[in-house]
Amino acid sequence: MKHLLLALGFTILLVSGVRAANVDTFGIGSKATALGGAFSAQTDDPFAVHYNPAGLVHIARPMVSGGVHMIDPQLEVHNYHVASADPAVNGYRSFDDDSPNLYVPHLGFAMPLTDRWAAGLALYVPYGLDLEWSSNPAANPAAYNCFHSYYGRMVVTPAAAYRIDEHWSIGFGVVLGRSETGIEHLIYNPLVPALHGKRIKAELEDDFNHSFNIGVLFQPVESVSLGLTYRSEAKAEFEGDIHVYGVPGLDTDISMDSIDHPQQIQLGVCYQPLPVLSFEVDLVWTEWSVAREQLTSFDTAFLVYGPDAPQRLRREWDDTLQVKVGIEWQTTDILALRLGYFYDPSPIPEDSFDVLWPDGDKKTYSLGFGLDLGDFTIDGVFQYIRTEADRQIGGESVNLNHTYGDVPVSLSAKGELWGAGLTLSYHF
Repeated sequence: MKHLLLALGFTILLVSGVRAANVDTFGIGSKATALGGAFSAQTDDPFAVHYNPAGLVHIARPMVSGGVHMIDPQLEVHNYHVASADPAVNGYRSFDDDSPNLYVPHLGFAMPLTDRWAAGLALYVPYGLDLEWSSNPAANPAAYNCFHSYYGRMVVTPAAAYRIDEHWSIGFGVVLGRSETGIEHLIYNPLVPALHGKRIKAELEDDFNHSFNIGVLFQPVESVSLGLTYRSEAKAEFEGDIHVYGVPGLDTDISMDSIDHPQQIQLGVCYQPLPVLSFEVDLVWTEWSVAREQLTSFDTAFLVYGPDAPQRLRREWDDTLQVKVGIEWQTTDILALRLGYFYDPSPIPEDSFDVLWPDGDKKTYSLGFGLDLGDFTIDGVFQYIRTEADRQIGGESVNLNHTYGDVPVSLSAKGELWGAGLTLSYHF
């Protein structure tokens, strides 16, 4: 137990320095990730605390799991054009992101307590974003809107599960989180040379927020199981500061309390036609519509903003419904092969699209394996994520247009991401 607590403490420090790759992450734990996140009806590792805490009853003996998920984003913007007379921004430009590879760790422990009770604890990143672009406006005129943005929530979740009878199980977890967000961009104001082109950096944190996960498992017959998970909304209250480089006296404290972590409902059905073969399909509804407006308040006067004049960015995001599919084939007693797919529609409409959140409808394909080596198991996954089609913006975006003085902005954007993960588990 002493070694476990030391490992958990180390991981808390590690997680505090990483962020995930987009509005939603692409899996927690290599097994669930390889199955496309279709894991609510067959959860059997410590990351059940997220996918369905009722699944903790499937764990036969104490186990500890840890690993990392690497994500390599590759985003492209083509024909970025500002319908302005300013030659510095009105040409058609194309540019790629400069985002580094991101490494997102996960760590968990679970154990049976009695024949009916089980408990678990896990550290993970449920979702986030971290993107970088060139800060040179000659190469990237979108730098006036944003050239670096990040947003993430890191959590620790203790959970417990109870087996009611041979058919029903329930579970509950408390999600204790820490969130952070930030943005860097250049000021666009050609009429004020002292400000034009200066770099703004804002950094905010919410040191503590909380939510809960509750799950139910139902197995009417041996070959079929159904899982239902509810993840509650977490209220976020961000505080931080904003700094303008090269312009003394403009720094001030800021707060942002209008972006909350959304609630989710996940429903899954797993069918096992053979003892060595299983199929699962999950639906995940996310209430992204809680992001109606990004409201930033300033303690003192800052450019055109102040205590009585907050900055308002339109969001008006849409709720989404993800479709997830996972297949597992136990080829031998040692080796399992896994396939996964999920469709993830973007919550971001055209009229509030910007470079802070350059998201699009995505399709994710995954291939994974599981090696059972007795007390040790090794799970691995490879992922390919791509936008379903190029994102076309033709002047509808209020946020982009406002960057250049309410001048229409057009662009075409697409992206792909490569992911890989490895999870090592030890069964006591």
